[in-house]
Amino acid sequence: MKKENILPGVVLTLVCAVVCGLLAVVNALTYDKIAEAEANKVQKSLVAVFGEGTYTETGASFEGVTAVYSSSSGLTIYDITADGYSKGGIRALIGIGEDGAVAGVGIVSCGETAGVGTKITAADYLAQFTGATDQSGYPDIISRATFSSNGLRKAVDLALQCEKEGQ
Repeated sequence: MKKENILPGVVLTLVCAVVCGLLAVVNALTYDKIAEAEANKVQKSLVAVFGEGTYTETGASFEGVTAVYSSSSGLTIYDITADGYSKGGIRALIGIGEDGAVAGVGIVSCGETAGVGTKITAADYLAQFTGATDQSGYPDIISRATFSSNGLRKAVDLALQCEKEGQ
């Protein structure tokens, strides 16, 4: 094998090694800042949806639930990422009151189709879940946003199911 046939492979390997090393350094430098920003985003969403108060992560673990928080007002809040039209496109906070009913629903992030699936983020739509203890209390599916509506419904179902299991 000739020397000039090996050279491009060696150069490519070195370039890849340098780029991987740089990515590892950038990841190490930004990991804590990104985690802190995400935690702040969740705390802001908790306050926006459920009001001022103290929100503490409980450490409870349920399949499909990212985190569980308890509030100083007695709510249990489930942080759930659900599939809508986009896989993992809906990240919602679902608060369940001491009576076992939905106390509020908020959206942390929504990667659904703009103008269609994002209709599930409307405050008046989310407010319709309040008081529900099962699917009979849910709002109607939004026309043309069936996947997104069903994804949010599944997230609320999961929160209600986890609340019943946790009691």
